[in-house]
Amino acid sequence: MPVYDFKLIEEIAWVALVAAAVAALEVIVGADLAKVVDWRAWTIALGAAAVRAAAAAILARLPAPSTTGSKP
Repeated sequence: MPVYDFKLIEEIAWVALVAAAVAALEVIVGADLAKVVDWRAWTIALGAAAVRAAAAAILARLPAPSTTGSKP
């Protein structure tokens, strides 16, 4: 079973990122959507977030590199 390697800086960064995302979502939910001028920016941002999430999921499933291989 893999052991989780706790990294303080990365954990703090994720906390900050999630907090910022929650704050942004609160603004978006409370925003007047009739005042949005360009929906393309929203679409691009959501698409980019989806691509990033998919890439992170794929990278998490990739096997770790072997450290027992021969070095040239």
